[in-house]
Amino acid sequence: MSVAPDYATWQALCDVLYEEAACLDEQRWDDWLDLYTDDAVLWAPAWDSEHQLTRDPMREVSLFYVEGKPALSDRAWRWSSGDSAASTPLPRTSHLIGSVRVTQFSNDAAVLDSRWHTQVFRARRTWSYAGSYRHTLRLDAGSWRIAHKTIVLTNDLVDTTLDLYHV
Repeated sequence: MSVAPDYATWQALCDVLYEEAACLDEQRWDDWLDLYTDDAVLWAPAWDSEHQLTRDPMREVSLFYVEGKPALSDRAWRWSSGDSAASTPLPRTSHLIGSVRVTQFSNDAAVLDSRWHTQVFRARRTWSYAGSYRHTLRLDAGSWRIAHKTIVLTNDLVDTTLDLYHV
């Protein structure tokens, strides 16, 4: 049975989400990586039908699936190195997060559901993405870190490259 966190803990949990968004917008990749556990998973399932998402990233299509901090670090290196044509130049982004709810909580783990919206600007074009997040946070060496993040992209008809910093 889960209990509700006290206000200070709730704020600390929300701050992880807000800091992650700020790191992406400000392209602070090392700070962004520090928010994740070593075994973190980021998953954006694809829509299987109009109202049904894929359920198994190992057997069904995903927009992306990244497992482990080394894979996240590789992504961040490609964004900052200039070696990724799809990420050069990096777009400017603005992530907004709202409707944050703690749906499960224990003293060392929490699940937060939220809604998000991102504006992306690159090469005189603007894209707008929106959806929902489910973050599983774990207390790790005294800090709340992201152990699992599921990203549902509501408007999934994407007419450009899509990467983690977009959503």
